[in-house]
Amino acid sequence: LFWISAFALFYAMIGYPLTLIILDKILKKENKKDYSYKPKVSMVISAYNEEKVIEKKLENIIKSDYENLEIIIANDCSDDRTVEICEKFIKNHPEFDIKINTAKDHFGKTNAQDEAVDVARGEIIVFSDANSMFKEDAIKELVSFFTSDDVEYVCGSLIYKKDDQISSVVAENTYWDLELRMREIESKISTIAAGNGAIYACRKKDYRHYNLVSSHDYEMPLYAGLNKKRALFNKDAIAVEKAGATTKDEFKRKVRMQRRILTNIFTNLKRLNVFKYGWFSFFHFNHKTLRFLQAFFHILIFVANIFLIKSGIFYQITMIGQILFYILALLGHLTKSKSKILYFPLYYSLMMLAQIKGAYNEISGKSKATWEKAESTR
Repeated sequence: LFWISAFALFYAMIGYPLTLIILDKILKKENKKDYSYKPKVSMVISAYNEEKVIEKKLENIIKSDYENLEIIIANDCSDDRTVEICEKFIKNHPEFDIKINTAKDHFGKTNAQDEAVDVARGEIIVFSDANSMFKEDAIKELVSFFTSDDVEYVCGSLIYKKDDQISSVVAENTYWDLELRMREIESKISTIAAGNGAIYACRKKDYRHYNLVSSHDYEMPLYAGLNKKRALFNKDAIAVEKAGATTKDEFKRKVRMQRRILTNIFTNLKRLNVFKYGWFSFFHFNHKTLRFLQAFFHILIFVANIFLIKSGIFYQITMIGQILFYILALLGHLTKSKSKILYFPLYYSLMMLAQIKGAYNEISGKSKATWEKAESTR
């Protein structure tokens, strides 16, 4: 168990990214673009109590260089000034096709998106969050990747605002830069295993309704792969947002991302049939399934190490190493230090704790479709 867990952790974090880099060098594939394809696009902006950022978001989107565009604010029954601000913006900008679609009830982001898509008139649906700011050509870049009917989903590159003075942002950027590189290579070879919820698109005819607790960034690439279609990543379609500026906010965000972790591990097991799904199965197992199991492997390796501690100096050193790592994480938490020596162990440990908390919430029925946003990301 010790060596299986150790290998799984090493491979998930280091081995798989290196494997992708080698494959990229060998296969040398690229994704095609078609800027001549200019269908009507419906932009769906998810909003629940976004009075702090919604006007800035609308100002951002009307600066897009994509002309054939309708904008739909998918209002999840906000009870602040979100709707008031949107109505005023629409009145002051009659030259733009903007509408508010208020969900029938406060059932969460996925439901609000479902209801907005029902009224959307675009051939391509672009999705975004209220706090994610698009570059002017982001929509054009997303659309350009729909070069054939087998392309079902395209996600862009979410860039977190860099702040070298905030440790949580530094840690998130370090992790995220590697994540984006992995997606880029998976996309060039075949199809990605995961998207992101800040900037992505699909054809309206391919849009599916998922469990309301689930999220598009996991489900859309999954079902594209299972249907022998492709989910792609376009690094040139860029959105920018703030990462959680506090450890508490970043932990809440990570827990929310893991709210269906057990369902994601134990359902749709056919996704692992590499003989049927090829590259998709290979990417999904290495990029998602092994990642979902990381906290479990850490528990296994720690417990196994305890039983092996008398088996030689090697296991004594690994036990000390693990304990020191968690002590550094604890010190990072207690001191609120910005030192990378303390914060990176803390950040990684929080990611693992978020998986455990997410699994607990799902087992106990606490996982839900609605959530409170992290205020420091606004």
